[in-house]
Amino acid sequence: MARSMTADAAARFQEAAAPLPAEARLWAWGARVLYVGPALNLTAHRNAVAVLAMGLDGAFEVADAPGDPASAWRSRRTLLIAPDALHHLRSDTGRMAFLYVDPLSRDLAELNAGAETGAVAAAIKALADGARDWADVRRELTLRLGVDDTKADPRIRSALDALHADPSARLALGDLARQAGLSGSRFRRLFRAATGVTVRRYRLWIAMGAATRAFARGESLTTAALDAGFSSSAHFSAAFREMFGLEPSRLARGRLSLDVAEG
Repeated sequence: MARSMTADAAARFQEAAAPLPAEARLWAWGARVLYVGPALNLTAHRNAVAVLAMGLDGAFEVADAPGDPASAWRSRRTLLIAPDALHHLRSDTGRMAFLYVDPLSRDLAELNAGAETGAVAAAIKALADGARDWADVRRELTLRLGVDDTKADPRIRSALDALHADPSARLALGDLARQAGLSGSRFRRLFRAATGVTVRRYRLWIAMGAATRAFARGESLTTAALDAGFSSSAHFSAAFREMFGLEPSRLARGRLSLDVAEG
């Protein structure tokens, strides 16, 4: 006899089935993703990456005891959520922004060191309001996070172009270093200085972005996943949920607008 679904499982099922709002937008560049739109109102969950949550039009609420129905809630305008930290946010009105950054990145180090989150939120709100374009906001966010890949060594820039040209190739550090005419250690240092992350982590973000773009424009989940170098659609879905806390299938149903800045 099949067991009845638990309340938590039912909530997660409904969460996975619910489409994203049509007005939600997603930008990706380097080892970062930015979501702007209505609150996702997910159940209590963890992300493998760090998240800077921002209330663009007003405060949102944070559960003091995530997962506890009796938890007290506190009001915040910004909140930096550490990787793998259980959290539960809610907001009934206004837009939210979520900036996802790699747990091993210089971005997170800068945010932990006190980067101006208020200024970051103001720039993102201006983007959401149409007062500033993405290229302008991206430039400010990149500088505030301490990593400007547009000024990378030309040899590293060529390696980045190669990685983006074929995400499924999963080029190894040794191959990229040889193509650049650099030793492995020298290439590793220059690459991290330009991107804020290791080659392995950067490849994962590129693959995630490639699969997400393909799926959002109508490719099947399997095709999108395999073309980006994932072993299966299940592999991609699990990696996506681990990083962002929701199923990639919500992208297609929600008519999500996706803007990707390569490099």
